[in-house]
Amino acid sequence: MIRLRFLLPLVALLFVACEHRPLTDPDTSHYIRIYLDEEIRNVTYGFYNEAIEHPEYERPKVMRVLLADPVTDVVVAERYLQNQGQDERGYYFEGYIQAPAGKYNLMTYSFGSAVTLIGNENSFYAMEAYTDALSDHYLQYIPSSRVDVSDAPIRYAPEHIFHEVAEPLVIKHSSGVDTLYAPSGDYFRAHTMVKSYYLQVRVSGFEWIHTAVSLLSGMAGSVKMHAHNEINTEAPVNVFFPMKYTDKKAARDATTATLYATFNTFGKIPDATSIYTLNLEFVRGDGSSQVEQIDITALFDTPMAREKQWLILDHEIVVTPPEGATNGGMSPGVNKWEDVEGDLQM
Repeated sequence: MIRLRFLLPLVALLFVACEHRPLTDPDTSHYIRIYLDEEIRNVTYGFYNEAIEHPEYERPKVMRVLLADPVTDVVVAERYLQNQGQDERGYYFEGYIQAPAGKYNLMTYSFGSAVTLIGNENSFYAMEAYTDALSDHYLQYIPSSRVDVSDAPIRYAPEHIFHEVAEPLVIKHSSGVDTLYAPSGDYFRAHTMVKSYYLQVRVSGFEWIHTAVSLLSGMAGSVKMHAHNEINTEAPVNVFFPMKYTDKKAARDATTATLYATFNTFGKIPDATSIYTLNLEFVRGDGSSQVEQIDITALFDTPMAREKQWLILDHEIVVTPPEGATNGGMSPGVNKWEDVEGDLQM
């Protein structure tokens, strides 16, 4: 009988120890699906000239989802979604996030860009997207005598980053796994925070050009993410981008060859002057160059720019190479600039 008294507590302990306990509480687990709006003008559709080289588009690999307390702004839950799928509605990310019932601010954005950086990433209200200052590697191609960097810094053009917010998002108590929906009552749909403009200028004497790079002033350097992509109007920047070349045969409605680019920006600052600076470097050992500066502020107010984001300059640049310049052409110089090799703050 003494032995039996010891066995009964032991058996009871075994039953308690073997009780199945889920790793997560299904009552606080929420399914979320985020579709990407991949209709990006001048990137995936809406090209000015189908005959020229179009910009590359790379789909993001991870989406970050966070829930923040609307009063304290403290992030109380987050998840990095990697599971992906596609159906008739488009490409999507899906997964689960854990949070008890309550009122939250939700934000989701594509994570992992090396160029478009996120500041204040743990504050729903202060989070912003921005790009870093141009590295010294590229500054050597900028005509310092014509561009005052202290007045407006030179930044990399941003990569496309997808984003959506729900403010507030009410999560009700459920007796199992539920689904989080956007305020519209449907799944979330993330849109890019970046605009892509097509820019083109006619050029005569392109055979002397080795490289061609551009700056555009009056652009926004960052965007406030919680305020549905509200650009920062207080700190204008110069956006840097390389140019490409197409000959007269491939040019659309042009009597000469053209230099062109599809460049990205968070947006143009209203009432800001936009000076387009084009630096043409010739094939010569001393790095001789020709600098053209054109005020294109008015172009942004044209129907073509507002509706299609096309900036077609009604201007022809006549290249006047210095004595002794050698003919090297555009091809070897511009293409190699597609890979960004700079020091980025991570």
